[in-house]
Amino acid sequence: MATFTILPNGVTGVNSWQNPGGSACAASNVDADNGDTDYCYENWSLHAVTFTFPNSYSVAESAIDTINSVTLKFKANYTNSSGTTMVRSYILNDGSADTGVNVHTIASGGYQTYTGPAETTYDGSNSWTYAKLDDIQVKLIKVINTFARTQIRVSYLYVEVDYDEAGYGHHVMGVDKTKIADVNGVPTTNISKVNGV
Repeated sequence: MATFTILPNGVTGVNSWQNPGGSACAASNVDADNGDTDYCYENWSLHAVTFTFPNSYSVAESAIDTINSVTLKFKANYTNSSGTTMVRSYILNDGSADTGVNVHTIASGGYQTYTGPAETTYDGSNSWTYAKLDDIQVKLIKVINTFARTQIRVSYLYVEVDYDEAGYGHHVMGVDKTKIADVNGVPTTNISKVNGV
């Protein structure tokens, strides 16, 4: 298995979150791990922001055999001196179909990485395809009001795609791709010599 990440490149729909300058939250506020230098924040319950993602990736479709899962990861901090607050996250597809809600308890005391479940389908039943990656959106909703003058801050956000690389694998004599070099002791670079495959 291998992975690649996709960073947000825009915001769509209702956007109640803000950036440190007091303007509307933008993808550029969360596309690098900058901690308190740059972030999006919110303190009111049910305020939402939805991030969009580009339709180009670091891995070509031809290099992918199967997409196993898509996982949301983000770094966040609760600015109160103690305690926790919460945020809901959704991985949306086509702006509507989603993989289900996930609730994250955000702790105070500094930025930590929060990881959603590895979503194996884009709508609860259908497996991911390369084309469906084009439709990904991530929605965050603040769950409860925070104490006065405290905030939930998200400084970095991305989705991680887990996939199997295209190439030799179980399609050659039923051998798992991680064990292909074990076929008659032939290195992967010489696999074409195995039975003329």
